[in-house]
Amino acid sequence: MVDGLALWKQLLQVQEPWVVQACRADEFNRCMSVWIGVEAPRSWFGLGRPRVVEGGAEATWRHTGFGGWRVQVHVRVPAGSEMPRYPWAGEAGMPFTRALDRQILSLLNEGVGMNGVCSILDLPMTELWRYRYALDRGRHAVNGAGPVSGSEPAPLPTAAASRVPDLDDPVWQRLMDGTLPLDVRVLGLQLLLSRTRSQVAMIADEEVRRMKLRDLHRYFVKNERMLVHELRQLLPEAA
Repeated sequence: MVDGLALWKQLLQVQEPWVVQACRADEFNRCMSVWIGVEAPRSWFGLGRPRVVEGGAEATWRHTGFGGWRVQVHVRVPAGSEMPRYPWAGEAGMPFTRALDRQILSLLNEGVGMNGVCSILDLPMTELWRYRYALDRGRHAVNGAGPVSGSEPAPLPTAAASRVPDLDDPVWQRLMDGTLPLDVRVLGLQLLLSRTRSQVAMIADEEVRRMKLRDLHRYFVKNERMLVHELRQLLPEAA
């Protein structure tokens, strides 16, 4: 068991005063549960067994998988302390750790649908919907998670002959926040703009706002042929 605890401490990069206290494998469901807590420091002479610091309620998050196994992280935070800000932990009330959070956001940024994200990361749709609901209503931010390798979204490819302005053009921010008036004839775009503007008004996190902006830009790229009227108004405002 000691070797297993040391292995998961290394895999999760758990740092003092946090320690991996227990781990349990469910071979039938291919799920590994890992418990992390705080231990009091040893005496000056390193004598005696470390003492577990009593904590409050236990928080549980789904973490990134290893070798085809799902990983569930359980953390007991000492009373009066804040949630740890490490990748193996998450925000209170959210289903995923910060590391998995960044993977999900990266896939959503690249245009992967909800079903695709669930399939790629082996996630329950109910938990992903809860996560997306919190993002759309500004109840969850991801900037505090820190960078995760490979988490930056790939540039969205556009056809060489496309007239749609680049994603970085300020015109998209104006369109998204409603400061650029646009006569919209396509119902799908009307609904998208209405939903996006109401959501962005509640979202403070810049990375989530960027995801919304990419969704709007992607809609124009995919439907350029039927947005002639809207693009005719948009292009003169582009940089």
